[in-house]
Amino acid sequence: MQEYFTEAIVLDKKESGDFDSLIFLYTKDLGKVVARARSSRKITSKLAGHLEPLNFVRVRLVEKKGFHIVDVLAPKQIKKIKASIENFSKSLVLLQFINEMVYEFQPDLYFWQEIRKILISDFEEKYTYRYLLKILGFDPKFASCNNCSGKTVNYFYKSEQIFFCQKCASKIPKDKVILIE
Repeated sequence: MQEYFTEAIVLDKKESGDFDSLIFLYTKDLGKVVARARSSRKITSKLAGHLEPLNFVRVRLVEKKGFHIVDVLAPKQIKKIKASIENFSKSLVLLQFINEMVYEFQPDLYFWQEIRKILISDFEEKYTYRYLLKILGFDPKFASCNNCSGKTVNYFYKSEQIFFCQKCASKIPKDKVILIE
């Protein structure tokens, strides 16, 4: 049984069983981690409020047949984002993007620092995705459209991890592609 204490951002939360939750975290030291939070959906749970998406937390994880969240503190919350509905919804989409694009147990300190910077400051959506894709190794500068081989790419198809120009992306459902102009 190993124990880890690290900073993390809560990416997502899913129900698991009657009272448990699966929490998707991007941690400073471990990368993306999926951990079980026992009894977190009970009304008396001390963890519930801290384990909401967009919270920066300090978390103690125990690894025994998977990760389990033992303790959590939320020293930094992103109040600026939570104050604006538009920024809040954009930030949740950004967290979903990060959750889909990164693999478990591949820590990247530079990526961690950039996510923090982006979420704490106001961010320009289209430049943010282009920048994060570049950090993840999908630099749009060197990409071409997957359909017509055009050199100007404006959209990224997350599930297939391919680029499209504006004309070709119009044939794909809007919730599947991200604008990276």
